[in-house]
Amino acid sequence: MDQTHPSVGQLPSYAGGSPFKGFWIRFVAAIADFVILVIMTLAIASVLAIIAAALLGEGAAVATFILTLIAFGIALILYKPLMEASEYQGTLGKHILGMKVVNQRGERITMTTSFVRTIVYLVLTTIPGVNVVGVLGLIMIGFTEQKQGLHDIAAKTFVVPKEWIGPIVSQDGFGA
Repeated sequence: MDQTHPSVGQLPSYAGGSPFKGFWIRFVAAIADFVILVIMTLAIASVLAIIAAALLGEGAAVATFILTLIAFGIALILYKPLMEASEYQGTLGKHILGMKVVNQRGERITMTTSFVRTIVYLVLTTIPGVNVVGVLGLIMIGFTEQKQGLHDIAAKTFVVPKEWIGPIVSQDGFGA
């Protein structure tokens, strides 16, 4: 006798609300991710400082600073794509807050898609002179129907609850 729960195969009900995750919860996830990256960077920097001090002596401070920047850059560039394309389907901040990143079919995104999403995100948030556009590209999450920022639109991705199953139905054709 099959004991399958009646909810198996059914999409979660979002009557009266959007299944897409908006600006503020994604902002909190980004803060959590920043804290995680800083902790990771400090751990890496500590190891690098020991190595630099042993190898360089007096020049260790400058070398450690440079190596720390390199370590943070590497962590920043790899963290989001690796996590979003993993089984978590999002960064640790998103995972903790019950979100995942999916494509139009509602599936896990590829590493290539995740890198596109991350590169656009990093350009919008870290390059001087692009910051005004970057802020608008992120704030638009709160105003688009499917809660997409420019990085989501560029990569054709969506941020939905972890429980989400199935494709994303485009209602206005914008973004995906």
